[in-house]
Amino acid sequence: MTRKTRLILLSGILVVTVGAAVGVSLSEKAREDIRESGEVVFELPADTATAVSWTYTDEDGGTVSLSFHKDGDWLYDGDEAFPVDAEKLQELLDQFAQLRAAFVIEDVTDYAQYGLEDPICSIDITAGETDYEILVGDYSEMDSQRYLSLGDGSVYLVNEDPMDVYEATLDDFLRGDDIPAFAEVESVAFSGAEDQTIRRDENGDSYRKEDDYYLDGRPLDTDKLDSYLSHLSGMGLNDYATYKAAEADLAEYGLDDPELTVTVEYPDLETEETEIITVAVSRAPADRETPWSEVAAALGSEDEDASAYEDSVAYLRVGESTIIYEISYEDLAQIMACTYDDLRHSEILPAEFEDVQSLTVTLDGQSYTFTRTAEAGEDTDAQWTYGEEEADLSGVENALTALSASSFESGTAGEAEISLTAVLDLDGSPEIGITLYRADGESCIAEVDGEQIGTVPRSQAVDLIEAVNAIVLN
Repeated sequence: MTRKTRLILLSGILVVTVGAAVGVSLSEKAREDIRESGEVVFELPADTATAVSWTYTDEDGGTVSLSFHKDGDWLYDGDEAFPVDAEKLQELLDQFAQLRAAFVIEDVTDYAQYGLEDPICSIDITAGETDYEILVGDYSEMDSQRYLSLGDGSVYLVNEDPMDVYEATLDDFLRGDDIPAFAEVESVAFSGAEDQTIRRDENGDSYRKEDDYYLDGRPLDTDKLDSYLSHLSGMGLNDYATYKAAEADLAEYGLDDPELTVTVEYPDLETEETEIITVAVSRAPADRETPWSEVAAALGSEDEDASAYEDSVAYLRVGESTIIYEISYEDLAQIMACTYDDLRHSEILPAEFEDVQSLTVTLDGQSYTFTRTAEAGEDTDAQWTYGEEEADLSGVENALTALSASSFESGTAGEAEISLTAVLDLDGSPEIGITLYRADGESCIAEVDGEQIGTVPRSQAVDLIEAVNAIVLN
């Protein structure tokens, strides 16, 4: 084999290899020049675009067409009242800010083999006095790249697939309302189904250091309120009934007189200025003929009643927005759960056990006193005494702190099963009295400082009794 023959053979192998890399068969009659690139083949100067439109074929074979133009703000050609998210639209244009090609196929004569004779998407962009047409062809599975035509006689294989952003619907460009993530809110006011205001007060009347929020002077569970606000800000407001609500629409969706309005006063984390946001929710007027209490009870049940509302839709509006969002009844139920009982502490002991300095328990007519020998706040293991002996109160601590109301409803109290008096190592050495009365075989009535709190599972009361007996009967 001559040197010339070897060079010809090697050249042929190189062409075949490069051709395979870009998914082109060199057995085709139409042979194009293919070269590796990596260079910028198209640049769209930033903020120069004044119009963009595109048409593509979706997965079902349907045709989707969208077009926008800029007149100060970006506007949707089909309805200029549509609130366009300019950042989302900019993501489309950024695809072509600096378009790099992995390979360039020059002097193309057969666009069909690249899917560009009948492209899956055609994109038209106007920037200044220039109109650009970009055709999107097949996707090369071998190279994970897309074929493009810029109308200059070449085909480009690009790493970044424009269809990642151009395969979109109008809803993807809706400039929706933002409910921020809340931190250390100042107040939460409710009107409608509930009419009350929760206020922040770091010096409120509570035995718990972490209690910062109060309703009519009564401490609330901070974790429960945080969870409530997190749900409010974390909802995916993706579905909407209308984006240009007028008075008639507000009436149609029950938002002219919402079932509940939530107003949150909170500090902006960046500016530290006080901000206020209002969220209104409601069912449609016809649906409100069924009292919400009945709906909530059905949603909380495990029978078929809950399934009746699986596809039911309620409505939400942020401030004076023209967008009315659709939300599920499950979301509505979490927003409507804003009563004192929904947000109060469930624990029966209204203090931290680490602050208990002494504990007197009355059981079967006998009283037993346990005294902490360590300072409040220190570890409790083997740092208590009963009589003159050390006592391990870890079992009592676990049982007492586990006492939790399963219901806040009052009831008829029977015989007292166990009573406790806790003296706290706080200013004034306050005392807390807890008594558990037998209600039935399943539950006990819990009373704190002479006031009924609700019911607790009787199994929890039995655990506490057994924990005390494990110490005093040994």
